[in-house]
Amino acid sequence: MVNRSSALAAFAPLTLMFLVSAISGCGSSSHASSDAPTTATSKPPTAPTPPVPAPAPKPAPAPVPAPVPTPAPKPAPAPVPAPVPTPAPKPVPPPVAAGDACIPSTMPSADALFNSSKRVFAHYFHPFPVSIDNAAPANDYYNRQYLSPTGESSKFAKQGGFLRQRPLGVPASSKPNWVQLNLEGEVRTAMARGITGFTFNSMSASDATDSNSALHLMLAAAHAVDSRFKIVVMPDITVLGSDSNAVVEIIASVAANPAAYHLSDGRLVVSAFDAGLNTPSWWQSVISRLASQGIHIAFVPTFLAWPATADAFAAFSYGFGDWGAATVAGSDAMLNDPDIIHKTYSKIFMMPVDPQQYRPKDFLFWEAGNSAAYRSAWTSSIQGDADWVQLVTWNDFSESAPVAPTTDATLQRNIGTGYYNLTGYYAAWFLTGQQPQITHDVLYYFYRREATTAAGPAQGQKDTIATGVAENNIELLAFLTSPGILKITVGGKTYTQNAAAGMVSFRIPSQPGTPVFTLSRNGTDVFSLHGGVAIYGSGGLPSGYQDLTYWSGSASKAGVCSL
Repeated sequence: MVNRSSALAAFAPLTLMFLVSAISGCGSSSHASSDAPTTATSKPPTAPTPPVPAPAPKPAPAPVPAPVPTPAPKPAPAPVPAPVPTPAPKPVPPPVAAGDACIPSTMPSADALFNSSKRVFAHYFHPFPVSIDNAAPANDYYNRQYLSPTGESSKFAKQGGFLRQRPLGVPASSKPNWVQLNLEGEVRTAMARGITGFTFNSMSASDATDSNSALHLMLAAAHAVDSRFKIVVMPDITVLGSDSNAVVEIIASVAANPAAYHLSDGRLVVSAFDAGLNTPSWWQSVISRLASQGIHIAFVPTFLAWPATADAFAAFSYGFGDWGAATVAGSDAMLNDPDIIHKTYSKIFMMPVDPQQYRPKDFLFWEAGNSAAYRSAWTSSIQGDADWVQLVTWNDFSESAPVAPTTDATLQRNIGTGYYNLTGYYAAWFLTGQQPQITHDVLYYFYRREATTAAGPAQGQKDTIATGVAENNIELLAFLTSPGILKITVGGKTYTQNAAAGMVSFRIPSQPGTPVFTLSRNGTDVFSLHGGVAIYGSGGLPSGYQDLTYWSGSASKAGVCSL
């Protein structure tokens, strides 16, 4: 998420916003992988097969959105054989009703989370509201334009469409304030997983001057839902550049708003995306101009690489944030950053927690290792004693980086719940300082529809990795109250692993079919979870376009998590 100016141009046809309220929910994660042996059986049986360990990728550079491509003719799709069918498992129980059946522990009360000295913010990118045009989801702007290779006059035809993911659909509303109502639903959805506020990406002075702007409707929505849920305004310097008038105007417009985050001493908390693009003296001038209006701020600039700029910004900053990298190596490398910031600068540190990075529009991806990068970033935040966390992001679908529940053009509501539900477990741990106790078994899956090596004959070029080594695995992430046997059935084979109580990550090489994930104890299957999307072979997807998104789902014995 960078170069917001070009991104903004792509979203010009839009109005505003947002989300989904109903939560039938799923859960989260921890650390400590099992090293128990894995076996695979088929017809006929095969020899035991260990899960393939994922190589640690190199740290990735901070994500940067690219300019909007010019129109291109649609390439002809190449048909691909259907994936190999898998054996039918035992029926999965009906969907859970409402609640947190798919979080493996009891969520702390809202009071406990909001009373914490720490904060969990999610970066909100307003060009992707849950509804752009208040249309029925099957025929809304996402399905008609962003997810279609011929959408928006085929300007993303070479990429197979602008997006691979979209928000969960919300029904069209007859109410004139449908935009704010959707935003209120989004706030509730975030709060249900321990998120205590949004860092709101602001790209235009109109955010300040228009009372119906995304920024001001979000402030109103947050205040209407829970006055403790706070908004941190984040001018996007990749778009606003050196326009100090716009930056001052945006910040000043929220200063008196009760939903804007203020410290106990009254200072308004302000961040800035890629703050280092402007000089320290430029920022000092902005801060001075605000102070002359009686607006005193606690500045927490977000950098693309904080060590290069922290010294120059220390004198006038309350703390520092970093954009991070959606790789295991990048997340692991930040473990000691909070301690360095605390001891060297006596500042707070806002740790980035990134789920994944895949940009179809740029033919580019970073290797997240299924759920590993996300879990690693949370581990660094907790063990490193970060002050705040910034989830990168809540809803930037152009980078396949949302923590919010997601779906695709099929509008299935159970194929993008994994990162969202993991957030509940880790956010509770981070905010309370106590590792949640696992109260019931929960299974999560993370995998791609195809290997990174699969063909994409309809694309203008194949997707490439930004840094590190590509991985192609199916992951079953289990939270267990007691030991059991984990099973992954795919392509006519069943792979097993003995698992201890706690959190266990079980991975096998990706292969064609629709995976089925099962927990067994004492020779009996406790429950199974069907993967929500099929995996295709080396020929690639029937569309001829690549999709390197990590799709995810979750279930407990109560049923499949469907939001």
